[in-house]
Order: sequence, then structure tokens, then C-alpha cells
Amino acid sequence: MWNFAKLNISKYQQCLLCKQGTEALVCAYCTQDLVLFECEKYDYNLLNWPKAQRGLKLLSADHVLAMADYQWPLSRLITGLKFSNKIMHANALAELFFHHALRKNDSLPQAIIPVPLHPRRYQTRKYNQSIELGKCISALTGIALKPDLIARHKATQTQTSLSSSQRKANMKNAFSLHRPVKFQHIAILDDVITTGATVEAIYQLIKSHNPNIQIDIWSMCLTLEHDSKPSR
Repeated sequence: MWNFAKLNISKYQQCLLCKQGTEALVCAYCTQDLVLFECEKYDYNLLNWPKAQRGLKLLSADHVLAMADYQWPLSRLITGLKFSNKIMHANALAELFFHHALRKNDSLPQAIIPVPLHPRRYQTRKYNQSIELGKCISALTGIALKPDLIARHKATQTQTSLSSSQRKANMKNAFSLHRPVKFQHIAILDDVITTGATVEAIYQLIKSHNPNIQIDIWSMCLTLEHDSKPSR
């Protein structure tokens, strides 16, 4: 059962999607309508699913977990969190992620490392959406949140319009290790993964200092490759 007290959520409010009265951040009807990945079918690793694996060309990690394609309505929750200071959206996304991808997962990490923002972007935004997601997931699972292990010292270009190779070049030397990662199993957490360039840069950085560490990649959504419709 969802612990509202833990995240300081009112027990009666409007659904964030349909605006109907509900005891949940996303009501049962909207939750039922969500098209979510079959995480259990792929043993809670989407790299076992060829369609997901195909889009993650830049990723060396061997374990990826997300709950859905980056499509409406989850995309609306993510953009609201990321660009409009709707922090409550982090609670909703974390709750959905926990129940769909983590609750029955027997192999959880010891720590969550959220993807950091560059200080200049943090000054503008005043918060880091990955940290907000991490706070909620940590509250639900008891997994330690470690936002201070990795620093982003390079002010990278926004990646939305970049190709896979441009994304990789954009993220080169973007991060540094702020303090040692003293765990055997961690998860790197981001809000959305498209090619995996950002999390790959962090993955390689940590692996270069601790080759034997197990690193999972967690994200609310993946941007799947979709076959284009034939022209008529």
C-alpha cells in the first residue's frame, strides 16, 4: 500500500492526469490505461527485449530498467517535472516505477546515483529532476540516495536535436568523480533515456575507478525507435 505519510502526500486530491478526485496521484482508471513495458517478462532487464536494446546503441551497461516508452501521458508528467517545477510529478512517477518495476524485483542495488546537473543549469532550475525522483524511490525502497558522488563540470549542449554520435561527443568528459563509490551494486537514475549517452558517460567513469561494481541503469521512460509508416 502506498505510504502517503512518507512523501507528505494528501490522501484526497485530483488525479494529475484526468483531474478527477482520487486518493492516488494518478487514479486507478488512468493507471489502468497506461501502456507499460512488460518488465517481469524480460526478467526486469529491458536489454533482454530486442526493441529496447536496438535504441540503446551507446550503452555498455548490461542491465536497464524503465517502465514505459516516452509517450503521453507519462511524457507530460516528466516534462512538467523537468521544466515547470511540478515536483509532485516526481512522486507520481516514482510510485508508478516502484510498483511496476521494483516491487517484485529481487535484485535491487545498494545505492541510487541520480544524473547530476551542471551548476549553471541547477541555478536556473533550482532543482534536479533526477534527484527528486531519487528521493521518492529511496523513500519507497529504503535504498540509499547518493547525489554527491558524481559532479557535472561540463556545461553540455541540450541533446534533443543531436544525433547519436553528437550526443556521445557532447557528453565526453562531462562528469567527474566527486568521492569514491564504495558499493558493490548501484543504479544510475535518469528521467528519460534516448540513446544512453548521458548515463553511459557516468557508467564508464565509475567503471574506470571500480571495474567490478555492478551498475544498473534506471529511467522512468525510454525513447524507443519506432518503424516509420510507409509513404503512400
